[in-house]
Amino acid sequence: MPKMSVSDNKYKENLKDAAESLLKGGTLLSEPCEKCSGIQVRKNNETKCIICGNKTSTETQEPAKDLSSSEQLNYKDSINVKIGNRLAELIGKIGTDTNLIEEEQRLRVIEYYIKILEKSNFVNEILRLSNQNVK
Repeated sequence: MPKMSVSDNKYKENLKDAAESLLKGGTLLSEPCEKCSGIQVRKNNETKCIICGNKTSTETQEPAKDLSSSEQLNYKDSINVKIGNRLAELIGKIGTDTNLIEEEQRLRVIEYYIKILEKSNFVNEILRLSNQNVK
């Protein structure tokens, strides 16, 4: 993966695009990016890595599946667990690398994962409140 400088805004653009995709019905994938092992988002027929921006397209669109609110909450919880585990791994490596560029990239990835968790928690709260209003 090519190294990006501190002034490079590509990471911010990728994160912004991913957040917009999620808000418009995109899905966080459990499969990591083939290039950098980052988290990917799928919207329509396109999959994009949040970290490196790697794009792939799928020829066949997956059939739409309506999930109940409780299934949606469980799905979001499982994503939170996966991201939480990855965060714990990355945080455990802070300070172990003598390469400052690698360390900076690790910290940037941690920041993005935290932002994703914050957005996911917000969505979970909205789903929880909507479930209470339906009952």
